Amino acid sequence: MPALPAALMLLLGLWRIDRGMWWDEITTYEVATRDLPDILRLLHTVDAVHGLYYLVMHLLLPPGAGDALLLRLPSVIGMAAAAAGTAAIGRRLAGPATGLTAGLVLAAMPLASRYAQEGRSYALVTAGVVFSTLALLRALERPTAARWTAYTALVLPTTFLHPFVVLMLGAHGASLLAVRAPRRILRRWLCIAVPIVACATLFIAYVRAQAAQVNWLLTPTWNTVTDLIWQFTGPTTTMTVVTLTVTACGVLSADGRAAGSARIRGFALPWLLLPPSALLTFSLIQPVYNERYVLYSLPALALLVAGGLNAVACGATALVAQHRRTAPRNVVKRLPQRLPQGLPRRVLAAALGLGVPAALLFAQLPTHVWLRTVESRTDDQTAAARLLAEHGRDGDAVVFLPGTKRGVAYVYRRAFAGLNDVLLQQSPARSATLTGAEVPAHRIRHLLDAQQRVWVVERATSTRRPDRRTTSAVKRKTLREDFHLVREEAGWGLTVRLYVRDS
Repeated sequence: MPALPAALMLLLGLWRIDRGMWWDEITTYEVATRDLPDILRLLHTVDAVHGLYYLVMHLLLPPGAGDALLLRLPSVIGMAAAAAGTAAIGRRLAGPATGLTAGLVLAAMPLASRYAQEGRSYALVTAGVVFSTLALLRALERPTAARWTAYTALVLPTTFLHPFVVLMLGAHGASLLAVRAPRRILRRWLCIAVPIVACATLFIAYVRAQAAQVNWLLTPTWNTVTDLIWQFTGPTTTMTVVTLTVTACGVLSADGRAAGSARIRGFALPWLLLPPSALLTFSLIQPVYNERYVLYSLPALALLVAGGLNAVACGATALVAQHRRTAPRNVVKRLPQRLPQGLPRRVLAAALGLGVPAALLFAQLPTHVWLRTVESRTDDQTAAARLLAEHGRDGDAVVFLPGTKRGVAYVYRRAFAGLNDVLLQQSPARSATLTGAEVPAHRIRHLLDAQQRVWVVERATSTRRPDRRTTSAVKRKTLREDFHLVREEAGWGLTVRLYVRDS
């Protein structure tokens, strides 16, 4: 059964996977293709939070090739594994039909597709959390040393893929309390959880020194909470209402025949609620929240939806049985008399389990299509590389605005091969930064005045983070006063301009 959700997620993940890369993906590709010593030097100054992911991707990516498929393939596989693992968890908690439904619901969710097609760590983190939860369930069923070792071997590296995974340990502890696990199970779990929390705390303390890289995050408001609900359940009002209604059916069900829904509730509710709530609460003190940091809670919602459908199926068959008891005899005689026990519920559960995910996928198809366009991300760096490859000449200068972010030149080396990054003083790898080091502001005019043609690649800046750098102001002033604009191509989230020196 888990193979079907995995296959659906693979299919959706590979659909139009060759979309242009945006800035975060460019960062992944550029950093991961540095020499190993250069990656390690970078992690001492910035982006240590993604260090393990960069090291994994270092084994896969060819330098300078700009291979979007290879960049995103681990995320596709990770989310497909998460869908399969979600199905396996649902099967253990509530039976095969509910498990299949949970896996298919996760695969049909637009947010799962978004991060399945993104060259960052979040899909792999989600897979790690799903399989660590599955390992916990197996250890709860039969607490052998091998099963606890498997749990540890999954939780620990997942925590180092992203430190906020440590919040999931709190959810696991709450789940063990909710299902009234024996004390010996709780003791074994604590012996594993406490050292992992200690390691994660040290890791978080280390990466906190690099917190300037997320200084764009804002203190959450109620709009942040509603947006998270919208992202998880929507993204349309109808889908949000349907998803929350079905989820509520499982959460509030007291029907003894829906015991599987109760078991799902014990594991999925803490998983869904605790990590986002904890991160949002902490962000009131120091903003660190972003929806992708709690993406790993999405499978819990899929499980609750499946549990809700299971509760609906149980309730519907109970109504049918009651109708059989109270209907007139001439009506009862026309009904089949020898149905296998539980067959109506199983048939209804199977129909709901396949029909509802299919309906969800169909209803959200426009969102899935949009997610596979460059407009679904903040910019399209690939478009800039394509334009320069077509129209750039050997010896042309290239300048980057705002600031010094030039990763695209290292990801698409062939497109930038004949161009002169005239303001670059140290490459990103050599300077152990994400951007590289440029010449001081007082040297910019002198260097630009020696050029005949200058290409400018400028990313759009938000009103929340305007570009006030002195170097950026000098670049713009020099180009405005000493050059004239001869070409301008506006892409998604960036603009490429060609300036020619005044004669």
